[in-house]
Amino acid sequence: MLSRTGMKLAGCALLGLTALACGGKAWASDAVPDWVTAAAAEKSPAGNAKAVVLLEDRLLEVDAAGKIRLRTRMVVRIVRPQGREYARPIAYMRSDRKLLSFHVWSISPDGHPFKVKDNQIVEAGSEEWGILYDDVRFRTAEVPGADPGGVVAWESTVEEPLYSGETDWEFQGEIPQVRSVFEADLPAGWQYRALWCRHPSVAPTEVAPNHWRWEVRDVPGIHLDDIPLAPSDESLMGRMTLHYAASPLPDGPALWSRIGDWYLPLAEPKTEAPSEIATESRQLVSPDADFLDRVDKVSTFLQQQIRYVGIEIGVGGYIPHAATDTYRNRYGDCKDKATLLLAMLNAVGVRGTWVMVDTERGVVDAETPSLIGNHMIAAIEIPKGYENPRMKAVVTAKNGQRYLIFDPTNEYVPAGLIPAYLQGGVGILMAGAGTEAVTLPVLGPETSTTERTAEFELGTDGSLKGDVKVERFGSLASGMRRLYTMHDQKETRESLEKSLRSDFPEFDVTSQKTGDVRTLEKPFAVEYGVSVPGYARQAGNFLLLRPRVLGSDAMAIGDAPRALPIEFSGLEERKDTFTVKLPAGYSVDEVPEPVHLETDFATYDSSVEVKSGEVVYHRDYRLKKLELAAGDYATLEKLEGAINADENRSAVLKKP
Repeated sequence: MLSRTGMKLAGCALLGLTALACGGKAWASDAVPDWVTAAAAEKSPAGNAKAVVLLEDRLLEVDAAGKIRLRTRMVVRIVRPQGREYARPIAYMRSDRKLLSFHVWSISPDGHPFKVKDNQIVEAGSEEWGILYDDVRFRTAEVPGADPGGVVAWESTVEEPLYSGETDWEFQGEIPQVRSVFEADLPAGWQYRALWCRHPSVAPTEVAPNHWRWEVRDVPGIHLDDIPLAPSDESLMGRMTLHYAASPLPDGPALWSRIGDWYLPLAEPKTEAPSEIATESRQLVSPDADFLDRVDKVSTFLQQQIRYVGIEIGVGGYIPHAATDTYRNRYGDCKDKATLLLAMLNAVGVRGTWVMVDTERGVVDAETPSLIGNHMIAAIEIPKGYENPRMKAVVTAKNGQRYLIFDPTNEYVPAGLIPAYLQGGVGILMAGAGTEAVTLPVLGPETSTTERTAEFELGTDGSLKGDVKVERFGSLASGMRRLYTMHDQKETRESLEKSLRSDFPEFDVTSQKTGDVRTLEKPFAVEYGVSVPGYARQAGNFLLLRPRVLGSDAMAIGDAPRALPIEFSGLEERKDTFTVKLPAGYSVDEVPEPVHLETDFATYDSSVEVKSGEVVYHRDYRLKKLELAAGDYATLEKLEGAINADENRSAVLKKP
């Protein structure tokens, strides 16, 4: 896992720290600094925010000898009890990032000032899924007066080596920010480029020779958990990326080459591999084999034999371990797995490079060169003139070179495709001076499919029993493959039963089996038997049967006014064929009319046919666009309403 900002956005292990921090609650009742008092006098913006950042103030000092120092000041007002989480003072450090100072103050709701003593500040390690060891640590404290109406403030100063010559100022978050300031004190003669993303450019003030100051005010918070089909919070948040160097800097997108020139000399030596890696690769596949066969064999090895585990020290958040270490240890994080993949492909005559991406679509911006991504994947060079219909995830660089994009960290999406969370995003194709931002392909709905087929028998009492087969392929299959790989039979059965509860108030799963989880080039099948009492409703001599027995294509969306774009997880196609054998003595009196719905982003068709004492339901749903404008929300609402109505229509069966 990479960091978006050079330091882990770790899930901090704060549980239990309160007890450590409050051993002796003798907080100093000292006056708070003037900058805290001034910020506390700011009015909170109107709205229902849980907390408000009154001041975020960062000072970057760059030393020509190769050090940077960052002083951060934060002042947060708690508005609601749930806002305490935003007022947790925290300062990160690691082996190459020295924490020089950390101070915490607060002002209680009744106006009483406090200063947290040094012996009340605790230190702990960060936690993140899949990371075995990370030298990132943090300091924090329990703060007096941290209640609604109270103000919490802290100041930290860290020092670390100058690596890439880039600092990201992320001045927008989940809660509103009244005032945000960023200053950069650069050595004499140094240059800078300030790039603004999702916020109007702000001109700086030169407060001293080559000391620059930017300020933004009244930045709204972005928290979209309650908005259906919303983009990620991070993809909408404003930021400024500052590049700085002693040598001349290019303008705009040309800065991508500077990023590549910094990264490749650090990463390329890690692909140097001993003979054991070459031997392993050539045992998997011959260097003379078909191109995609070579990619398949090596990628499958990475997916099945190399576990995702990270050990990150210092700048290890960006720089991979040696391919040799990853191969011998049989584990590594995303950049380690990409590096070993490149080394093994190289041994069988296939070249490639790294692509930095973000798992939240829209975070990486093609017009804002930055190391903002949090994930590393691979771009595999496709030989000139080579074609294969399985290769869907293809991009073409500005020089005409085609690349097959592949994520070796994802164990459940085969080479030729990419996971839905990467589609439509932007990646940084690392190619030295030729480094560029590439838009990752959006794969068609035929690459991510679900097909449900079932044979049922209906009893005279309305009971239903039968066998169901669900086949998933591509990105849609990855979640189910992971479920049936990582969990036992009891857990997978519970998952199946949970999904069926939305279709039946009462049921019994009578059997369950699965296909091959690891053969990614083929659909993954789950088969089960189900018995449902009282499925068809009796009305005198009639039975009312819902032909759409199970599985819903309708999405639950609200009717609130829409201002944000609409974003789906990925394009897909779903097909249903359900056959229901009628009970003896019953015939079909009426069936729903066929339905055809079509918009520029989706199509939906359903029909019911009667043949040989059976009712057969067919349905096909295709989602054709990944993103929609906010103005399309009314059309989406109408479509979903029509799908929901169709799903709940009934056929009428009668008994003479």
